[in-house]
Amino acid sequence: MEAFFSCVHPSDAPVLRARMDTVLATGGSFLEEFRVVRPDGSRAWLQARGGIVIDDTGRVVRVTGICTDTTGLRAGCEQAGRALQQVSDGVVVFDNDGRFVFLNTVMSRLLGCDTCELVGERLWDLEPAMIGSVFEKLYLQALHTQLPVESEADYASFGGRFEVRLFPSPDGITAYFRNVDERRRAEAHRAALITSLSTALSRARQLFDVTAALGQALTVPDVANVIVRSAWDDLGADCAVIMLVGEEGRVRMVGPTIQSRRVNRLLEMISVHGTAATPDVLRTARARFDSRAEYLTDYPRTQPLLEAAAIAGVAHIPLIVSGQPIGVIALLWGTERTFDADERAFLTTLAGHCAHALERVRLYEKQLSVTEALQRAILPQRLPELAGVELVARYLPAGRDVDVGGDWYDALVLPNGELTLIVGDVGGHGLRAATVMAELRHAARAYALLSHPPAMITSQLSSNLAASDSAVYATAVVACLDVADQTLTWSCAGHPPPLILDGDCPAFLEEVHGPILGAVDNLAYRQDTVTLPARTRLLLYSDGLVERRDASISDRLAVLSAVAAQSHALSLDALCDRLLAGVAGSNGREDDLCLLAADIGSHTRVPTS
Repeated sequence: MEAFFSCVHPSDAPVLRARMDTVLATGGSFLEEFRVVRPDGSRAWLQARGGIVIDDTGRVVRVTGICTDTTGLRAGCEQAGRALQQVSDGVVVFDNDGRFVFLNTVMSRLLGCDTCELVGERLWDLEPAMIGSVFEKLYLQALHTQLPVESEADYASFGGRFEVRLFPSPDGITAYFRNVDERRRAEAHRAALITSLSTALSRARQLFDVTAALGQALTVPDVANVIVRSAWDDLGADCAVIMLVGEEGRVRMVGPTIQSRRVNRLLEMISVHGTAATPDVLRTARARFDSRAEYLTDYPRTQPLLEAAAIAGVAHIPLIVSGQPIGVIALLWGTERTFDADERAFLTTLAGHCAHALERVRLYEKQLSVTEALQRAILPQRLPELAGVELVARYLPAGRDVDVGGDWYDALVLPNGELTLIVGDVGGHGLRAATVMAELRHAARAYALLSHPPAMITSQLSSNLAASDSAVYATAVVACLDVADQTLTWSCAGHPPPLILDGDCPAFLEEVHGPILGAVDNLAYRQDTVTLPARTRLLLYSDGLVERRDASISDRLAVLSAVAAQSHALSLDALCDRLLAGVAGSNGREDDLCLLAADIGSHTRVPTS
């Protein structure tokens, strides 16, 4: 034995001696790996596996076993160990008894001990908290099934969350511990970023939809409806209240036309109590975002309102145009709401879009009222009275998104007792069309008072328009009624044909006596004369009554004739209303229209039905 130990490396000899002494004293087998020094001074690794032989008296007589040169294998293991030292995971190798065979530096650091101190120890002895843990269950599963397993769990003793993978082998189990805290933080950050981007896209779509809807709004109630609908559908608010500052400086509430029972109740309460924060928001031009408690801190007198309306969150956002507040939007929620920075920025941006839309429609309504007043001022303020004739006129502007038009009508009694009726239409819209319309109307009136026949009037109007170099054209029909002779003389300049209604048998005066006015200079227009029945109704109108882009003019004239025939028994007023409703319609008009109707031969009125 001494000769044997003299070959053992001095560093390994004490450990090996102690182990052999134990085996000799207690019996049993042994398995040891140690270094030896060859005669040439080189070193080798040996693995000794064996046992003792005893005689009948129990005395040790021999030690027998096998020594295997494991230098090459040891070199491979050391190379693998050096490689495993470089990985970021904690790596540990257990033998079949659960003892540490190898640990890399990361795993030693996690266990808080030096590698040399850990080799040969059992994990369960060093970390009693591991008993019954997820790792022990995983370890036993791998040991039993001899299949790789993995899981992810929190390891308080290691100070974080780890992904653990176990790879069993006949000699033991290799375990890899990977800290996933950074990965989880990255995943959380990525999820938060995705949520933020999704929220931003959703809000961008909301802003786009609201902006598109606001672009179609033409009145203040229209804008209020868009705001309320967005507050309900996109913001989850129970109610939205719009308060605007009028020209006199007084604040008025604008109620939407789309309302629910709860909204009506809230608006009724607000109309009585008002919103206390509105004056402060208008004065400071700063938005307020309050919980109920925060709102009551500044405005304690509103507690009955908030409790009665079950309001838990309130936002007041000023409507600012050119740096000046023109009103306030108040949003009310029945549930608690957190107004983070993104939410406040979104609501402020949304209010900015609404403010510009409100300012636009207010200016539009003001401009529209001025232009309509101008156009109506040019038209006759009242129709003349003539024995044996009843006159009724209607004028309707185009749709609200179309500028002022150039349609006009006129009626005047001449000195000789005849009645001149005129309906004209200047092409286009806007101030230029209205100006030309006024010029044509006054010129036609002047020529008629000079007792010019209809053909001379249309001829002179066309020459005037052609000489003006205005690049504007017009149509007109001029009719002169001789009540005594019951005759009608008319001249049509590219205008829709007049309609004669004799009972339920309507007939168009389809003769066209010349092109549109202004197309040809110094053209002599023609005229025709027709004798009227004893009781006749005459309808002069502009093309806005019958023309539609999706239908032919012939079909539309047939509709006019049919509706007139069905309504012949009505009073003249009722007949005009029926024509406007049944032919022109109430929505989608692309042009303004005039209708001038004459009931010739009787003043007896038929009750409206």
